[in-house]
Amino acid sequence: MDRASKEKIVSSLNKAFDESNFLIVTQNEGLTVEEMSSLRNTLREEADTSFRVAKNSLAKIAVDNTSAKSLEALFNGPTAIAFSNELTSSPKIIVDFAKDNEKLSIVGGMMDGELIDGEVIKKLANLPTMDELRAKIIGLLSAPATKIAGILTRPGGQLAQVIQAKSQLPESENATNETTAEETAAEETTPEETTPVEETASEETAPEKESDLLFLILLLGDYSG
Repeated sequence: MDRASKEKIVSSLNKAFDESNFLIVTQNEGLTVEEMSSLRNTLREEADTSFRVAKNSLAKIAVDNTSAKSLEALFNGPTAIAFSNELTSSPKIIVDFAKDNEKLSIVGGMMDGELIDGEVIKKLANLPTMDELRAKIIGLLSAPATKIAGILTRPGGQLAQVIQAKSQLPESENATNETTAEETAAEETTPEETTPVEETASEETAPEKESDLLFLILLLGDYSG
């Protein structure tokens, strides 16, 4: 490769490093050209992510003086890097591909200027995508507007208890324990109030929907932030 070609590659990589907010570094340990092309096309079409094979010496020059400079330590072996402007479905696509193709390994990456390891990327792969979040919220918004307003205007202590219960319990236990967390919060903040029978029955039929809506709203806020 002549010097002009190398300079062109370095310039292109430098721009990608500088403009991308989410990157995944992988190592290709024997994938065929067809397999790499398939992964590259899937990332481009489904996650708006570019996937580029990079010679380590050129990648190290390109990443210098960018916000992704700390990635330099990950450039060992046959390197291929996924570049995207934001967190998309790229972690899930790459993790799923690596499960079926042991010759691709996930080294680490960067999200909003912070280094992340392969385990974090695997956890990100299990998060719902933005489209999935929107679909769930649209479904939950079928609840009456007064119910949604009530969730969002609850005292901070009650919201904190719901969030804490949601985050601390295993996923399989969330559905069965959300009711207890919400009812306990309600009893502690309004011990002298009596709830009409009709309202109590209505609340007992939808505790899971309320907490799921709150959880999704908070998660969507994290994505947007």
